[in-house]
Amino acid sequence: MAASMRVVRALGDPALAAILSPTRLLLPISVIPARTKKRMFNAPYLQKKLTVEEMTKKAKAAGIVVPQETLERPINISCTAGILDAYVPPEGDARLSTLSKDGLKQRTEQLKQTAASQLAIRKIKNYDEDFSTKTFPGEAQEIFIEAHNCLTQFDRHKLHSLVTERCYPEMVRGNRYRTIRWSFVESLEPPRIVQVRCPEMVTKGNLYGQVTVRMHSKQ
Repeated sequence: MAASMRVVRALGDPALAAILSPTRLLLPISVIPARTKKRMFNAPYLQKKLTVEEMTKKAKAAGIVVPQETLERPINISCTAGILDAYVPPEGDARLSTLSKDGLKQRTEQLKQTAASQLAIRKIKNYDEDFSTKTFPGEAQEIFIEAHNCLTQFDRHKLHSLVTERCYPEMVRGNRYRTIRWSFVESLEPPRIVQVRCPEMVTKGNLYGQVTVRMHSKQ
């Protein structure tokens, strides 16, 4: 009873009631900012750019191993980057008379190309015994038809297995979102081999075979 009387008396004190007044507690508090010491700040564009040698020295001092950058470009050696000794069809489809000067010159050039092709065929047969000049033109035409059918359907996995790594990007470039309609109608002339080359590339004994097949067809 005595403790409760003390609380009542304390609350009845006018000074304490003024301190605990809700209106006094809700008065706004003014905040005065204090000025601090300025710190130096260098903008990134004002900082001195370090050279490569200075950056390497700093990295070595910090114990960081900087990997050496080598300007190497990966290459594919399964096929050549271009056509070797491109085949140039003779004027008039080799129908000039051998009695004329142009016809005699054309015949001489044709004999040289034939001799070079025979030597290349011999080299190819040393590595591929199943290669035949009689069956290869028909196989090449079948690959040509199948590759174009895959291009119309955009079967890129099968197209990769039919053409070389150089030919694939040239066939599919710009055709991803296009509709291609193509069909093979008939062959007007049987396909035949017109030129064979088998040069050495990079190192001795590293041979590349190139067989040029002429196809006259309706597509």
